[in-house]
Amino acid sequence: MNVHSVSAELATVARKTKGVVPPKLVGASTTVVGDKMYLFGGRLVVERRMLSDLYVFDLQTYTWDRLEPAPESIIPGPRYFHSADTWNNHLVIFGGMGYKTSNQAQDSLCVLNDVCFFSIAESRWLSPDEFLPSSSPQSLTPRARYAHLSSVSSDMLFIIGGQDLANGWLDDIHVYDLPSRTWVHRGEYPRHCGTYRSVALSSTLCVRNPGTEPLPPPAQRFRPDTAPSVLPIASPDTFVELPYSTPPSPTLPSEIFLYSNYNFTDVKRELEVFTPQPPSSFTITDHSNAMTGLALPPGLRFPTGAVLGTSLIIAGTYLAHSYQAFSIWSLDLISMTWSRIEPGTALATGSWCRAVLWRESNKFLVFGNREGNLVEDYNHRLLSWDHVAYIDLEAFGIYQPPAPGFGLGREAQAMGLAALEDGAFADFEIVCNDGRRIACSRKLLEDRWPWFRDQRRRYLAVASNALDISGTNPVLPLPAVPGSSEPTLPRPDPRLTPRSLHLAEPYPVTVAFMQYLYAQTLLTPLQHAPAVLSALLLLASTYDLSHLRDLVKHAMHRALSSGTQGVTGIYDVATICDCQSLRLRYVSIFKDIKARDLMLNVSV
Repeated sequence: MNVHSVSAELATVARKTKGVVPPKLVGASTTVVGDKMYLFGGRLVVERRMLSDLYVFDLQTYTWDRLEPAPESIIPGPRYFHSADTWNNHLVIFGGMGYKTSNQAQDSLCVLNDVCFFSIAESRWLSPDEFLPSSSPQSLTPRARYAHLSSVSSDMLFIIGGQDLANGWLDDIHVYDLPSRTWVHRGEYPRHCGTYRSVALSSTLCVRNPGTEPLPPPAQRFRPDTAPSVLPIASPDTFVELPYSTPPSPTLPSEIFLYSNYNFTDVKRELEVFTPQPPSSFTITDHSNAMTGLALPPGLRFPTGAVLGTSLIIAGTYLAHSYQAFSIWSLDLISMTWSRIEPGTALATGSWCRAVLWRESNKFLVFGNREGNLVEDYNHRLLSWDHVAYIDLEAFGIYQPPAPGFGLGREAQAMGLAALEDGAFADFEIVCNDGRRIACSRKLLEDRWPWFRDQRRRYLAVASNALDISGTNPVLPLPAVPGSSEPTLPRPDPRLTPRSLHLAEPYPVTVAFMQYLYAQTLLTPLQHAPAVLSALLLLASTYDLSHLRDLVKHAMHRALSSGTQGVTGIYDVATICDCQSLRLRYVSIFKDIKARDLMLNVSV
């Protein structure tokens, strides 16, 4: 079976939530924005009463709070099995089942087709008067529905399927243009889709793989052809270009992945990809037959999930006669291979029901109750919020690749390398541990290396203070007595002089580090040498360069995935630099290799 066999006990951590914890609910929505998750609506279990309450969960502190919207807010009516998405720092709510009247009687139930916006920055619901005038033709406005699917891409809200008040399937797709607040498309859809069996997922980031694209043109040189370069020139055909994250664009839109599973005794699985074509069109491609794997996901009830990097994550309740669990799977969108994510004993007991992605930390969160009963809660469709499990997806090799620093494109990166190699604008030197010197631009170092900028400021402040003292008093003062209360300026690093910095690193490591500062990426074969990568990770940790740290981890994960030689030092440097996700993945991969080799030896 294809199982991500990382040490699950270390990759998953469960916590009890605190604060104003929401009650158990049916059909509530959850939407992650940054490091907060917003919960809206739902129906109380005992009272069978729908709500329009809005809660927020702090993903860093495990704390719930109930939001009280601004007094002038016009709060949407109570509802459940609606949809909630995020767009331009707003929550976008559509449809669901609600009440015809305010008396909230069971015989006054109805389904809805309204669109509501909550401004996260202003903490208020927008009134309909604030929307731009709507000119949607009646034929494009969706019928009221609940338990439908939704997703946002290219400034368009897609509403797919769902059911009417009589529980009849609504087999259509509607597109809502968010900037103009108008319905712009309606089309038939030949499949039944609803939250019980399907999920529609997209990402706010796309992954571009430059290795599959034409090479950039040779960078413009900064020296005449007859003048030698300061450093050896890295040719574009030797570049090692890593996949990177980028915002969606007209040429690389954020695709919507619609995954369905049904007929749970003999599971049928379907995957269709919606590719937006603004302003209102899209194409649909069926990838159902492309999915493969040694094991495939079982039938998952009320599936949820996310797109992270090049992986599609699907999670849901698995119920069999002899076994019940909250099951999590990932589909590699490059190889189209399924693997099961094993969260360990953290989810082995209790009732776990709703999963969301915290993209910024590459973590998958599962909410539930560790003392609950999974089957009983599922039968009542209950969602609990008392506990949350954090699953470190990076430990399974699933993560969002870092974006290029400063948004530099491929040509700008090559030009940065050329500037370093040719010594362009050089007015400073980095001294290696063997005495060799690398000419560079002091201004560029200050702009892209915060530690260096801070040390330069300290140096200038101390020098300026010394000049002030010597200018007013020809007799230099005695050194300050240790422990005296007189304020002293922070001393700069003693390795720094007006025209140089003694980095005390080997020459190859120093060159690779300077290449990163100039190009804001890892591009050259030198930078990808295993020993150099390890040294760069140490430098990133020493000087708190989070972008370099993410790039090096990205390169090391790629090396682990491909089985590249020379990865044996990854565990040690990951331990020193406190990169637990990388360390866990290394242990998992080599444990699997040793187990496979042992089985081969036994069979022989």
